[in-house]
Amino acid sequence: MPVSRTLTSKVGGAFLMFAMAAAISSAQYVAPQGPKDAGGYRAPTEQLEQGRKIFVESSCHFCHGVDLTQTNMGSADLLHSPIVGADQDGNLIGPIVKAGLPNLQTSMPSFYDLSDQDILYLARYVHYLRQQGRYRELMAADLSTGNADAGKSYFNGPGGCSKCHSPTGDLAHIASRYDAKTLRSKFLMPNGTAPKKDASPSAGAQQHLRLLENYDPSDVANLLAYLAQVR
Repeated sequence: MPVSRTLTSKVGGAFLMFAMAAAISSAQYVAPQGPKDAGGYRAPTEQLEQGRKIFVESSCHFCHGVDLTQTNMGSADLLHSPIVGADQDGNLIGPIVKAGLPNLQTSMPSFYDLSDQDILYLARYVHYLRQQGRYRELMAADLSTGNADAGKSYFNGPGGCSKCHSPTGDLAHIASRYDAKTLRSKFLMPNGTAPKKDASPSAGAQQHLRLLENYDPSDVANLLAYLAQVR
């Protein structure tokens, strides 16, 4: 009987430890937070989660990092790559991923077996990581030296802001409505940082995200200086 009680105690203890470990692992996996998505956390939407799985299973994060800034073996910094910035749903990313870059500097393998749907999901996940990374980067940057006149020129010109917004319309008194930090955040990501589940972003939201991926910090500083005058 003592042996039986000891065995029961050991089995019960082992089961308890296993249950605790499983619960911890499960809790970590479902948290949809930050740049660690590629390291094991679920992405905020089902489509982005499919892209995350492809990103991890193809070992993209080993060379590019979970925040796209890693440059192991000469790989590109995808957070600032002009090619990624110009890509739309994998039209530029896809051919590179499928063909690979088999030179001595990068040694990127070919993922020729990925389907067009896989490429679409992967590209959208890369863009999601890039948008999150660029948002954090620009929110932390010192953008206090902007030029309001240059910002007005960008607003009405290359930025295309005036096609949808007006300083005497929807943006009237915007600098009085928000403090500087909130204004910067809403300017960079008007709809918030978390994509809405099962909802496609509007054309305007998509344009803001494309701008976010490609902003030069000086353009952001100038635009913020211009908006700060709209009271």
